[in-house]
This record gives sequence, C-alpha cells and structure tokens, in this order.
Amino acid sequence: MENKVAFITDYDASRLNVLLKQADHRPNQNKDHIHLLRQKLASARVSGQKEVPPYLVTMNSHVRVTDLRQKRDLKFWLSYPEDALFGDDKVSVLSPIGTAVLGVKVGDVVNVNNGSKKTQFRVAQLYYQPEDHKHYTL
Repeated sequence: MENKVAFITDYDASRLNVLLKQADHRPNQNKDHIHLLRQKLASARVSGQKEVPPYLVTMNSHVRVTDLRQKRDLKFWLSYPEDALFGDDKVSVLSPIGTAVLGVKVGDVVNVNNGSKKTQFRVAQLYYQPEDHKHYTL
C-alpha cells in the first residue's frame, strides 16, 4: 500500500482494534494481513462519525474499484471478517484489498499486494457509506 494517511472513524477504529486483539489469539489468522491492518490503524487519522466526508471508504461501505491493469471493475461491501463469510459481494477488511481501501477517498489509487501479484486499484465510486446515511452503528 502507499503511504497515504488513512482517515478512519472512531467507531470503526474501536471495532477494528477489538478485532485485532481477538486475531492475536487465533492461530489460523493470516498474520501478514493482520499486520497491515494494524499498521494502517496506527498511522490513521481518527475522526468522529459525523465528521467524515461522504466520499471516504469506511467499514460497511459499498464500493466500486477499478483494476487499472485489467480495466475491470469490482463492486463489494467492505465487511468485518464474520460478515464477509455470508455473501459473494462482501470483502473482509483483513483481505489485501479490504485493508487497502479502508480509509481512502473516491479517486485514490491503492496498491494491493496479494502474494507475488501486485495490482493497482482506483476507488471509482462509493454507492453507500453508513455515515452519509446516519447509520452509525453498523
């Protein structure tokens, strides 16, 4: 991922920190993805839910990203790992692309490392952001 500052809501940061603490006690979790999320949270700017702009990707956002190499769009809901198990259109925040898009803005380009494959995605559109609809407890 690039060294851009991520902007994360206080509610998301709180829930994600709990998730990371739980992940430390689960031996089957992918430690690389956990490390990436932990780094992102440590360097993020945290703000109140009512203060985030409507073009920021937050947890439970419905987003469209464009693979810049293949010129292909992907649409998904950025989800917590337990929610991502139920639905083909959900991506866990613990996945490489999930961690990459968390806290970035529409128009930003993120680098996703998935093993030996590196791909750039542009955040093309935000269909739904909970905070924009005053859904503060999703």
